Amino acid sequence: MSCAAAFSLLVTLAASVTPAASQGAGDAAVLRAFLTSLPPVSQRVLLPSWNATTTNTSDTGPSHCAFLGVQCTATGAVAAVNLSGQGLSGELAASAPRLCALRALATLDLSLNSFTGAVPAALAACSELATLELSNNSLSGAIPPEVAALPGLAYLSLSGNGLSGPVPEFPLHCRLQYLSLYGNQITGELPLEPRQLRQPHRPVPILQQDRGHPARFLRLPDQAAEALPQQQLFTGTIPAVISNLSRLQWLTIKDTFVTGEIPPEIGKCQELVILDLQNNNLTGVIPPEIAELKKLQWLSLYRNMLHGPVPAALWQMPQLERLALYNNSLSGEIPAEINHMSSLRDLLLAFNSFTGELPQDLGLNTTHGLVWVDVMGNHFHGKIPPGLCTGGQLAILDLALNRFSGSIPSEIIKCQSLWRARLGNNMFNGSLPSDLGINTGWSYVELGGNQFEGKIPSVLGSWQNLTVLDLSRNSFSGPIPPELGALTLLGNLNLSSNKLSGPIPHELGNCRRLVRLDLQNNLLNGTIPAEIISLSSLQHLVLSGNKLSGEIPDAFTSTQGLLELQLGSNSLEGAIPWSLGKLQFISQIINISSNMLSGTIPSSLGNLQMLEMLDLSKNSLSGPIPSQLSNMISLSAVNMSFNQLSGLLPAGWVKLAEHSPKGFLGNPQLCIQSENSPCSKNQSRRRIRRNTRIIIALLLSSLAVMVSGLCAIHYMVKRSRRRLLAKHVSVRGLDTTEELPEDLTYDDILRATDNWSEKYVIGRGRHGTVYRTELAPGRQWAVKTVDLSQIKFPIEMKILNMVKHRNIVKMEGYCIRGNFGVILSDYMPEGTLFELLHGRKPQVPLDWKVRHQIALGAAQGLSYLHHDCVPMIVHRDVKSSNILMDADLVPKIADFGMGKIVGDEDADATVSVVIGTLGYIAPEHGYNTRLTEKSDVYSYGVVLLELLCRKMPVDPAFGDGVDIVAWMRLNLKHADYCSVMSFLDEEIMYWPEDEKAKALDLLDLAISCTQVAFESRLSMREVVSTLMRIDDQYNR
Repeated sequence: MSCAAAFSLLVTLAASVTPAASQGAGDAAVLRAFLTSLPPVSQRVLLPSWNATTTNTSDTGPSHCAFLGVQCTATGAVAAVNLSGQGLSGELAASAPRLCALRALATLDLSLNSFTGAVPAALAACSELATLELSNNSLSGAIPPEVAALPGLAYLSLSGNGLSGPVPEFPLHCRLQYLSLYGNQITGELPLEPRQLRQPHRPVPILQQDRGHPARFLRLPDQAAEALPQQQLFTGTIPAVISNLSRLQWLTIKDTFVTGEIPPEIGKCQELVILDLQNNNLTGVIPPEIAELKKLQWLSLYRNMLHGPVPAALWQMPQLERLALYNNSLSGEIPAEINHMSSLRDLLLAFNSFTGELPQDLGLNTTHGLVWVDVMGNHFHGKIPPGLCTGGQLAILDLALNRFSGSIPSEIIKCQSLWRARLGNNMFNGSLPSDLGINTGWSYVELGGNQFEGKIPSVLGSWQNLTVLDLSRNSFSGPIPPELGALTLLGNLNLSSNKLSGPIPHELGNCRRLVRLDLQNNLLNGTIPAEIISLSSLQHLVLSGNKLSGEIPDAFTSTQGLLELQLGSNSLEGAIPWSLGKLQFISQIINISSNMLSGTIPSSLGNLQMLEMLDLSKNSLSGPIPSQLSNMISLSAVNMSFNQLSGLLPAGWVKLAEHSPKGFLGNPQLCIQSENSPCSKNQSRRRIRRNTRIIIALLLSSLAVMVSGLCAIHYMVKRSRRRLLAKHVSVRGLDTTEELPEDLTYDDILRATDNWSEKYVIGRGRHGTVYRTELAPGRQWAVKTVDLSQIKFPIEMKILNMVKHRNIVKMEGYCIRGNFGVILSDYMPEGTLFELLHGRKPQVPLDWKVRHQIALGAAQGLSYLHHDCVPMIVHRDVKSSNILMDADLVPKIADFGMGKIVGDEDADATVSVVIGTLGYIAPEHGYNTRLTEKSDVYSYGVVLLELLCRKMPVDPAFGDGVDIVAWMRLNLKHADYCSVMSFLDEEIMYWPEDEKAKALDLLDLAISCTQVAFESRLSMREVVSTLMRIDDQYNR
């Protein structure tokens, strides 16, 4: 018997069994009918449980009541079917309505499956249904009014599907208590009023509709927003009619475009337990009526534009557990009455304008104890309240960026629950107590930028969980404790700008996870331990401004990840180590200036092709600069001044010398190849004659190559046009993959796409439609069709044929038939960056690594076009929908339909029309149409903002005539640097601190790229260097 036959027989046997008890016998048949209506793969999921061949040997009811997900009444009638998350699939309309024959069915939960099709109107036959849960499937179409009219329906969840259209009318006096529609494309108003709800105290979440206004809904989002992607879709103000919801318990309107003031009528919602209005554009003051909410436990108003003092009565709410007001413009002092908040656990007031002192008895009167206190970025002064850890629960204490003074209370030092303390940039003084070792659970300690003095206690070596230790910019003295070498999890050690003396402990080489070691500007002496130089994890080594001596250890072979090396202003001697040239990924800076180094410059430094800054000045280096250093193509700044260098400057460095001649002063024997060179006249004449001959020869050779190339291109295009008139047209590129059939023709593509059928369409642009097709077994390609009456197809073909880069889409072939062109390229399974950011429901989580990979890849692709292609190529339509994503989310720049190959004759050229897409177009196109690659830089900066904020470049919520660039600049004018986090994608708020810092650096880069004056923008090569530097930057 075959497997298929056996499986069919098993289903038949399952459907032929009669339950032992007579009660509910009809329900068993209904369940079997539902089972057989599912696709075979779904039947296999349920069969192990639903194969009811056993007899009923107990009094627990008929055997069908033991089926997976089935619950029965005492009489054996099925009351609930819960098959959530079982991996079921198929058309919902073909299976679910069968369950309506279960006369006692009150609950149907098919959520978290893969059902498709429409929500079946036939579910209206489930007359006793009170709960219908169909969320997180792949349903489409409109919500049938028949389902909304179910008389007993109290709970309806259709979230996380692809439903569209309006919300149907609900019957008057309906029993609905919970309605969840988020994650769809629902439009229009919600025809549901408070008088229609029998029990309006339950949450009714209408989250993330594509078009909506809170005043229209009279029903606001609930706690579901806590775990679901935010889409910022509501606009308008919070209506005063919210007061009608007098029994509402949970109100969440967060991450939207809601504006205006918080209505004081909200104080009439006396049953409110949670009020979450975070991350909106709310203005005005906090209404004092909120303090009338006697049951309120959670108040989150952070990341808005609220101002003024906090109402006095709000500090006296004994039931409030969480008060989150950070990232606003609130002011005033924290009154002593805060101690009436006996339930308070989280006090989050960061980045406001609060003043005065924290009440010294803060924390003493809390029932369970404070857990999280964050008041950083205000204007507080005075001492730390000693009772913050009275309840023994304090875990996070953030007091940085204030004016606190005095010493750290011993109660805080001994707090066993505390693992994170940020006290940097205050005015704390005194010495660190020796009993610091009592709490060994510290993970993050930041004390930099204060006035601490004395020795660093050796007991810090007992903090085995420590990852970040920042004691910089204080007045610590004495030696660095060698016990710090026991901190095996330590990633960032910053002891810079103190008065530390003695040698660098070689025990620090045991910190195998150390990423950043910053000991600059101290009084350290002795040699540099080879154990530190060879740390494989090390990315930033900053030892400048000390009294270090001896030779630089020739031990860089293991430090392949090093990105920054600063050893300047010491007393180092000997030669530059040859192994320094093995740091092939070092990109930021090598600074070994102001030492006593001698000997020649090793030619191995020419391997450092990613390095941006090299400073070897003020040493005693001699001999010529090796010609291999011309290979350092990323160098933007060089300082070789005040050495004893001689000979000719490498040809690749002439422009560097012309740009910054001071970098080569103090080397009398160094010959720079220019008119002002100190070389002899005979040398100059011979060099001029030699260079002239070389230049003439190169010009003649180049001319010959160009002529040959133009002839070849002319011949190829002409031959292609002739061949394309034939019945079968070959489709090949210059660098086609072996997987593409050699005899592929236009007609093959036509057949593979079923004559350009809509079912193969994966995208549309202004220049054509893109189709997905399989031209070889298991291998898919993208086919773009182009209307040649609208665009010069050969331009895009020529660009794609001449470029080859991992971040530019690869062209596999092309052909032309009349006014119709086709480009064949790799298929990108993850679609476009635009779809990744805005088109997925639920949203795709994007951590720092992925966002940086996307930003860097796109920048590298554009940098290649601008700086490595000869002649230069300007894309002219950079946007998120023209950046494709492969399976690993590696970006590929696509759509060169408006691209321009820029030769010398185009340097000052203009175009007759504005090129680009609204929201991405550089501002200079408003007053001139000069062709420049800096327009691409601006568009790229817009993409960066889009990637960081997860907002579209043009959105009505920004205001009339305001795009994302203007919106961000307007917000930054009224925000502290650190508070700009509130304008970014909410996901970033939950990143580790070092990654948050990188996100802010990425925002700075986006602002630099979108400068109004195009001359002020970075080049794409500079953008790439900055991105690499940002990623390597550890949280300070």
